[in-house]
Amino acid sequence: MRRLPAVYFNPADYEHLPENYQPPQDGSAGFRNGKDALIAELPTPNLPKGLIPKRGLHVQPPCFQYGWTLSHRQLFETATRSGFAAFKTRNLPPGTEPGLDRFAGHATQEILVKRVRDELGISSCTPKFVFVHSKELFCIALTSNYKRGNITPPEADVEAIRNFLGLEEPAAWFLDAHISYQWEIRRF
Repeated sequence: MRRLPAVYFNPADYEHLPENYQPPQDGSAGFRNGKDALIAELPTPNLPKGLIPKRGLHVQPPCFQYGWTLSHRQLFETATRSGFAAFKTRNLPPGTEPGLDRFAGHATQEILVKRVRDELGISSCTPKFVFVHSKELFCIALTSNYKRGNITPPEADVEAIRNFLGLEEPAAWFLDAHISYQWEIRRF
């Protein structure tokens, strides 16, 4: 019979975090006061320290993304306006301009990464498109707490990317909606 490894959990290890960021007292999946209580505090310009995954099998923190949120249409319009939009043109009738229905998100992300690196000369972060818990579903994320803890890329780089994208609001932290969106036992 195969035995599962033990996972030791001490809620006192997380008392330094604001209450809504803490795991449940019993180490189960979720949040101390529920996900809605945490989402009500987001977006936030600063993420508390200590939300870094531990190596091995542990109660791991949720993943937070640092960047800007946009709707699908806003992402399409931003990419088109800034010149990094990619489209699926296969089987497109001649003389037809591709629109939102032909918007290729992954290819667009690759073009954005290349332009940020080559044209802006920024290598401190790599933009990617992720889903987050927010009024707007998409996020152009520059980093996550799984990569750098609560440390953001250099402010000059963040501002250069924000200006390149033509966005007005400052970057902030959002709760990832796709993977690792709650405290839970995971191997990292």
